[in-house]
Amino acid sequence: MIYLKKIRILSFAGLMIFHLSLNAAPFESCPSKAFLMQQQVAKLYGVNLVTGNYSLLSDDLGTTGKINAIGFNFHDNYLYGWGYEWGTLVRIGSDYQATPITLLYNPGVNFYVGDIALNENSYYFYKKGASYGLYKVSLDVQSDDYMQVIKVIDGQALSLTIFDFAFHPTNNLLYTVDRDGQLYQINVTSGVATALANVGEQGTFGAVYFDIDGYLYISRNSDGYVFIIDVADSNPQATFFAYGPSASQNDGARCALAPIVDESVAATTDYGDAPDSYGTTLFSNGARHSVSDNYLGTSITTEHNAKVYPKTDEDDGIIFLTPLLAGSDSLIQVQVTGAGYLNIWADWDRDGQFTADEKLISDKYMADTTEVILVNTPLTALNGFTWTRARFTTVAAVVASGGVSDGEVEDYRVLVTNPGNSQIQDTPYYLAFEDSWPEQGDYDMNDVVILQNSSLLLTDTYAVKQIEFQGEVKALGASYHNGFAIQLDNILASNVDTSLVRFEINGVLQESSAIEEGTQYLVINITDDLRNHIQLSQDCLYYRTESNCSNSSLMTFSVTVPFITAIALEQFPQAPYNPFIFAQESTYHGELFFHPGRALEIHLKNKMPSSKADVSLFGLADDRTQVSGENTYQTSTGLPWALAINPGSQEEWQHPSEMVDILHAYPDFQKFIESNGNKATSWFAQSNAVNSKLY
Repeated sequence: MIYLKKIRILSFAGLMIFHLSLNAAPFESCPSKAFLMQQQVAKLYGVNLVTGNYSLLSDDLGTTGKINAIGFNFHDNYLYGWGYEWGTLVRIGSDYQATPITLLYNPGVNFYVGDIALNENSYYFYKKGASYGLYKVSLDVQSDDYMQVIKVIDGQALSLTIFDFAFHPTNNLLYTVDRDGQLYQINVTSGVATALANVGEQGTFGAVYFDIDGYLYISRNSDGYVFIIDVADSNPQATFFAYGPSASQNDGARCALAPIVDESVAATTDYGDAPDSYGTTLFSNGARHSVSDNYLGTSITTEHNAKVYPKTDEDDGIIFLTPLLAGSDSLIQVQVTGAGYLNIWADWDRDGQFTADEKLISDKYMADTTEVILVNTPLTALNGFTWTRARFTTVAAVVASGGVSDGEVEDYRVLVTNPGNSQIQDTPYYLAFEDSWPEQGDYDMNDVVILQNSSLLLTDTYAVKQIEFQGEVKALGASYHNGFAIQLDNILASNVDTSLVRFEINGVLQESSAIEEGTQYLVINITDDLRNHIQLSQDCLYYRTESNCSNSSLMTFSVTVPFITAIALEQFPQAPYNPFIFAQESTYHGELFFHPGRALEIHLKNKMPSSKADVSLFGLADDRTQVSGENTYQTSTGLPWALAINPGSQEEWQHPSEMVDILHAYPDFQKFIESNGNKATSWFAQSNAVNSKLY
């Protein structure tokens, strides 16, 4: 009898193999887009989870009924689901035609909850009730139980009011959210469900997906809102992610091993470019729009992910015609192509976030027009540079972050002042350091290269109320670990309003203070180790100094320092101020000393060290500093270990390549030094360089 039973099962499997071989080819790969099944007569859509944009894949799946409980099978690249017309499992290939499959021990009812495991080629489906439960069907032709329905647990022991579930990409557990917002984890071996947390959202979540990083996405039928959940968090919560399609009948599937952004195809999404604390990159659930026929201005750019400031898009939809004055009205010009709703936020309190009460414009409908609009800056708006965000889309009442299926987002850095205040933009400087001090070293002046910008906020009596620095690391050609800081000579740190200091690295608000403690004068410490913020390309020893070693990594910083008492402009130091690098604690920094740490500072020529510098290091090796005579950080021939270069607004300064002496890359630099800066004053221009020796 056992032998005959095996023959019967094998014959059944053979019939199934023959039957399915007539189907269409599978999908070509594990797609990044999600699948969404809707309507009483099944229609299949493709959904971009990044923006919620969706498109019809097929309105004819070869059935007159619903298809539900769908799952994408990573093992064979087919979609599977439950076909209501036939009351059985169906398979869907690249021709979008549903082929019914005969199951052994079919429960005889229809199902709307299902997915396919990743660590085994099996379809799991569920229906609440004592007569039903959680079932499993092997899709593996080689298995003994191929296409046989096996009940894992009955629907009374596992009693959940759910509408879809999805397999985690790595742990082989199912996850689902019930109508009350309770997140469950289901062990498919035992059928035991564990309640993890209430995620804070309620409704019918008919489509549930995972991505390769283990984030769960749930789509609510009533409004189409897509939420993201970090199931690994100690208290998982649903965060709004995108505006998706709504429907009374919804079911979703996705290849959980695919990232939600496919960088192998052309980008179709527009992002903002404000610092990431505002919600800009995809990782931060930033504002993003699928490219469409409605946008701000006359053009729109696309990216796979956001370019965070100082990398910016070519935005052209908004012009601030008059200054933003606290307590006053201002004029802005808005141009739109196509139709939609305009919303604009402004970070009035400069806390790095756009909140609901920081709105300049709310849901203003515009269509193919250019308008001048009167807006008001509140009296409580803080002085200084801040950010605004404009979103234009057919979706009304959007928030400042998350994805939408059309339109555009544009971010603008703007200056807010109080009446009577003014702003001075300092000259930008390229700061170049040789970190072998007090030895001359290879003298390539590319161990640290930083582009520094600064500005001053002045009162109506020309006193400095606030200073702001912005910078970008252009090169790190050093094997040593160097920090970077800026000293404001003769300015006391005690005069800083530390509660209003704003400090960002790569657009991320820093928890640590930029104001260094225990110094005689104000020192703004950007980082103790620049290398911590740069990711080197493979096989590259340094950052942007070696040939064939271009690098997309970026380190930017910004710090705003307001003063308790404004300082007379004539008493304030001048740009480029006193920037310097210093050795990281407990790291090697040459043979002359053992781990000198913070006490080793390298400043511009003739600038004073900070009170934390070890002055006993002066005069060692090639250094000929005379502190009493204010001749610091120079050799016997006047060569410096640091430079501040202003090439003008029309040209970027190009630093020497790795191990190329700056005197060879820029021959006129020698004349400049020998003449104490009176000759060859444009030595740094590219026209005066040996271009083959530049990076």
